[in-house]
Amino acid sequence: MHVVYISFSVNLATLTFKILGFIDTHSISLFADVLNDLGDCIGLGFLIFGLILSKKKRSSIAYPFGMSRALYVFSLISISIIGGFLFSISFIKSIEVLLHDGILSSSSKAIVFALIALILNSFNMMISIASKNDFDPVTTGTFVDSMVDFFGSIIAFTSVVTANNFVDGIGGVIVSIILLISSIVLGYRYFLVLIGRAPPKEELLKILNTVLFIPNVADVNELKAIMLTENEYLVVLEVEINENIEVEDLETVSKIVENEIRKAIHKVKHVVVEFVSRKREPPTYRRIIEEINKLKE
Repeated sequence: MHVVYISFSVNLATLTFKILGFIDTHSISLFADVLNDLGDCIGLGFLIFGLILSKKKRSSIAYPFGMSRALYVFSLISISIIGGFLFSISFIKSIEVLLHDGILSSSSKAIVFALIALILNSFNMMISIASKNDFDPVTTGTFVDSMVDFFGSIIAFTSVVTANNFVDGIGGVIVSIILLISSIVLGYRYFLVLIGRAPPKEELLKILNTVLFIPNVADVNELKAIMLTENEYLVVLEVEINENIEVEDLETVSKIVENEIRKAIHKVKHVVVEFVSRKREPPTYRRIIEEINKLKE
């Protein structure tokens, strides 16, 4: 079973236990954590829908690269709308608790429910850590969610156990801020992919060096690469070719360039090569190397 389905199931279970605990204690930290789990369930629901669409690899004139980017669209929508909305509610409620003196009631039943939710979140976090892949947006998003859920559950459990109004209010603020930060971090990551961010510079340099070492390649004038997804790259090249090569051999060289690039970087799925005759000018690839080295990590 994919980790996102496990995470969705665990979040539904913890949401139920936290709601039961909140009914007994009315802890604002637990309330913020309930909103966090509610947002996760909705967000993971969008993520599952996007995951189903992304597996439909069939391309067409309208969608030349299939539906692989649907995952980022649904994730960004859910993070932007749901994350901001739930943060606002939990943060405002937490501030209200801090500004008004009150007594936080607690019960053994609420403590048990909060403890069960904490144990389930710990289990979910361990599974997410074991399944994490830095280049897979699904497992990365699930990992961040599980970490936020784990720390949120610790804070909520502490508030319920101590039954201290001030601790509860501070806990609610902390959970709210954690929720906001995680939403911004994940949203920015997906945003970079959707606007066509270049792959990491180490991979760009590897692509360039791979092409330059291919026989009959004299220079590389242009190198453009974008991430269609974090696992699927498109590379466009303008390559200078030696003058003595025959026209009928260009197709062979083109195939070699494509195969060598894909062998060097497995995430490159699409390669477009344009050949031009060799120019009597200083090598252009040095300028490209300088531009790549200026890129931020």
